[in-house]
Amino acid sequence: MKRSLLIAAIAVGVIGLVALFAGRDIVGWFSFGEEGTPVRMDKVGRSVLTETVSAPGNLEPIKKVDISAEVSARIMELPKRRGDRVRTGDLIMRLDDRDLKAALQSAEARRDGERYRLEAERSRIVGLQNNLENARATAERQETLFRTGDISRQALDDAMTRARDLEAQFLAQKNTIVQLEKSLAAAEAQIEQQRELLRRTVVVAAIDGIITELNAEVGELVVVGVMNNPGTKILTIADMSRMRLAAKVSESDVPRVAAGQPGAVRINGYKNRVFDGTVEDVALSRTIERDGTGFYKTEVVLELDGEQLFSGLGGNVDIEIARHEGLAVPSQAVVERKVEELPEELAKNPLVKPGQAMCNVVFRVVDGKAVATPVLTGASNLTDTVILEGLSEGETIVTGPYKSIERLKDGDRVTKDTGRGSGGPPSGSPSGGGGGRGGMRMRF
Repeated sequence: MKRSLLIAAIAVGVIGLVALFAGRDIVGWFSFGEEGTPVRMDKVGRSVLTETVSAPGNLEPIKKVDISAEVSARIMELPKRRGDRVRTGDLIMRLDDRDLKAALQSAEARRDGERYRLEAERSRIVGLQNNLENARATAERQETLFRTGDISRQALDDAMTRARDLEAQFLAQKNTIVQLEKSLAAAEAQIEQQRELLRRTVVVAAIDGIITELNAEVGELVVVGVMNNPGTKILTIADMSRMRLAAKVSESDVPRVAAGQPGAVRINGYKNRVFDGTVEDVALSRTIERDGTGFYKTEVVLELDGEQLFSGLGGNVDIEIARHEGLAVPSQAVVERKVEELPEELAKNPLVKPGQAMCNVVFRVVDGKAVATPVLTGASNLTDTVILEGLSEGETIVTGPYKSIERLKDGDRVTKDTGRGSGGPPSGSPSGGGGGRGGMRMRF
């Protein structure tokens, strides 16, 4: 008997505690009369809606120079290290030039030899020219004597043959001189080439900037790039004062992106910061990635005001493509409804076209009831939608939660959600955990 009384006392105590802590919810389950679905409400107002295009990308300097080998040689000097700042004309690398100096001396020696040969041949042609003129004069005299019968035909023929032989030698000598002149010019060109190669062993900075990469050390052999081999990239100089985001804009968005549009850039590693940027260039041809997807490279220049960022960081840009001013509502407040499910007077609304199966609807709050109102929508972004027709400024509409809006029907009673907790009904709400028409409800 005592045991039964003890169990009964414990049960009464448990029931009392439950009633104390959950009494209001329990009472809410048994609502006397029809209450409303708790929803969030707001007044329609005018605002500016911004359309944006989002694209990922990587941060890189606008101006950078990759220094590669122009001659094959060993590195003799690297006075600058990674992170050092350089100015245009500063020495950044010196290569071994001993072989190139020897090649230059050899070319100069060949040039001098060709020059002496040319001078000798020019002196020789002077003697040939004198002999040729004398032979021609002798042949003319012999021809005159032959006509008067003073000499024989044989003597005339000998004089003519000698003149022709000397003329042929003279022409051959002229060709030899032309050949030597061409050879001398080639030797001069080879010397200039060797001098240029020798100059390329001393490498100076082409721009003001910072050395961001250093891929070689003193004593290493660098090689010149060929068609299938890009050669040795020794170091990279970048101007870190001006940076850009190389964004990858999708094919569906690129027609609306143009140079000069502003953008908000967010860089990984710089949390809670937004950098202003401007679109500088949009590629006209598509770039194909390894997985087969395509994108259009878009360069967005950042406004840094002298701040230095790290190159190579990933980021994202929201490019502003258009601005619209007018009545704007949260995008989730605009829902689609079947025309056949709307009241007959709403189906005859001018914004509902004949034969239209679905229409956009916003629920206005009138006398505590949700009134389905067809609307004509305009531009939209991720959060808001412009309403062109159907609503007036100052009207109260249902803006959330989305699950409650999805279940709403024309004429349903609604109450203002005071927000007792995330996803739950407001304090004193008669609905259960469903937070709306789907909640458990009992009437007496």
